[in-house]
Amino acid sequence: MTLLPTNHSIVALECFIQATRDSGYKSTVNALAELVDNSVQAGASTIEVNIAAELEGADPLVVTVLDDGEGMTPATLRNAMRFGGSSRFGDRSGLGRYGMGLPNSSLSQARRVDVVSWRQGQDPMSTHLDVDEIAAGRVVEVPNPEPATWPAHADSGTVVRWTRCDRLDNRRPSTIARKLAAGLGRKFRYFIWGGGRIIVNGVVVRPIDPLFLHEDSVVSGGAPYGDPIEYEFRFAARETSVVTVRFAELPVEQWSGLSNQEKRRLGVSKGAGVSIVRGGREVDYGWFMFGGKRRENYDDWWRCEVSFQPELDEFFGITHTKQQIRPSELLQRELA
Repeated sequence: MTLLPTNHSIVALECFIQATRDSGYKSTVNALAELVDNSVQAGASTIEVNIAAELEGADPLVVTVLDDGEGMTPATLRNAMRFGGSSRFGDRSGLGRYGMGLPNSSLSQARRVDVVSWRQGQDPMSTHLDVDEIAAGRVVEVPNPEPATWPAHADSGTVVRWTRCDRLDNRRPSTIARKLAAGLGRKFRYFIWGGGRIIVNGVVVRPIDPLFLHEDSVVSGGAPYGDPIEYEFRFAARETSVVTVRFAELPVEQWSGLSNQEKRRLGVSKGAGVSIVRGGREVDYGWFMFGGKRRENYDDWWRCEVSFQPELDEFFGITHTKQQIRPSELLQRELA
């Protein structure tokens, strides 16, 4: 005989916390990018990421993200740890919108997340989420923030610490750091070009321009192909927003004679596609808006960037994880 639950809350918390860990982040880079989004939106100028083997047992790696943003009050901190809890819910002025990024991304990679935050003139306060505590029914709400011992490195800021990291892509800190540097350097290239700094295990992340246009990039040498093209879309009764498309041509004459290994190192071989940039942050890269055109070898020699603002999220099919697009038929038709 099956016993029916006596608790009829909309969310079965003990099961939900386990299921949400499979929410679809494609990589550790994509999950951690959510934390960087929060830091950027909090006005941080420097974001430090550290991956180290600090614990004993099967999951020794600890991931720490520290920023010098505006920090959070205890009430805001507690709310930010709730799924869907955000003071910016529905806000399209920045990178965040749904209030899912901090808890969702953290628990997709680790069984516990601790967050310490402080504002100027205030003491650091800390709270946490622990998968095992929630699954066992010992915790049903975000713990009330308590004074923290974390030393404040700036007048204000936030520290996110992942422990019992059982779902990271790799087990070696050096491998994770290398992949993070490449992924974050590309996703947040505009933030870095604007003066921001991202540091991974003590090394400053360099921006990566998939169009090969910007001189401050790991690899450059491309040239603009034509002028930027702008498309205006109506997203409300009387409001419009612009999608900007840029093309770049790689230096065929200079690079065509390179070895296949060197072309792969530079990102030329099989690198054709479109960089989708939402509010200055890359959310996807792939073969988008080309109708029935197949990818050919000659496509290695050009690149494209499509940039837009968050008010056009519905046109691009942006989900709360901000790691892929599902373009609408209208967008496909207009841009193809």
